[in-house]
Amino acid sequence: MNPNPAQFGGSFQQPSPGRPKGCWGRYWKVIVPAGCLSLILAAVVAVAGLLFAAMSALKSSEVYQGALKIAQSHPAAVGRLGEPVRDGWLVKGSVSYDAAGGAADFEIPLSGPKNSGTLFVRAVNPEGAWMYERLDLSVAGGETLSLLDRRPDQPPASPPVDVEEDADDAVAVDEGEAAETPPPSDGPTVSAGALDAKAVSRPLPPYPPLAKAARASGTVTVRVTVDETGHVVSAAAVSGHPLLRAAAVAAARQARFAPTLEGGEPARVSGTLTYDFEPEQ
Repeated sequence: MNPNPAQFGGSFQQPSPGRPKGCWGRYWKVIVPAGCLSLILAAVVAVAGLLFAAMSALKSSEVYQGALKIAQSHPAAVGRLGEPVRDGWLVKGSVSYDAAGGAADFEIPLSGPKNSGTLFVRAVNPEGAWMYERLDLSVAGGETLSLLDRRPDQPPASPPVDVEEDADDAVAVDEGEAAETPPPSDGPTVSAGALDAKAVSRPLPPYPPLAKAARASGTVTVRVTVDETGHVVSAAAVSGHPLLRAAAVAAARQARFAPTLEGGEPARVSGTLTYDFEPEQ
């Protein structure tokens, strides 16, 4: 028989039932993983949003649109990729601006009905207009070609000039150059001043034998007009010794420049090239 606790001066208490668990107590094993997953998803969405905004800003930039338009109209690019040439979304690189101007270095994925490739772009903006230093199309399959040359698959529009022969008739040639006018163009023409430092290719003229015999020397300044593809379409000597002008003009015609953008469109550029002639001692 169990003793009665009251008989010994004690008290008897019924054990109290445990406190009911709240929502957290019952479901914490589900809430914690779900919360962590939500944070991870939010971070992924935020990063994706930042990348999308950055790529959208790059794709809408003037230098990007200019490079894309060149690729879409370039005969060599259209011949390899087919038409129309379209750009993809996964663009790599950046466009930056500072007090000195701007710089761009990026890659554009391109595709067409025939093939796909990547356009590697590098450009600078020293004076308010973008100038391309690199426009290389790498086609799937291994071929790489520069789009700075408008028609790399075709021969030059004009035959090479024999500078030494022209130098004998320097005065007559110079008079003809003075009357030369550039072909008409619907686009704007940008006045850029001295173009010597902006040329991607600037052959130096040989010293004409007649000028050498006469010990003619000095600087010849040639005014040139460069078309939207970077080719010289007109050249005329504006100062310098008459016996040296024809050689300088012939060299200026062979100069090549990176395309220049004005308002997002490739533009013509006018400016000057200078050539120094010093007789041998």
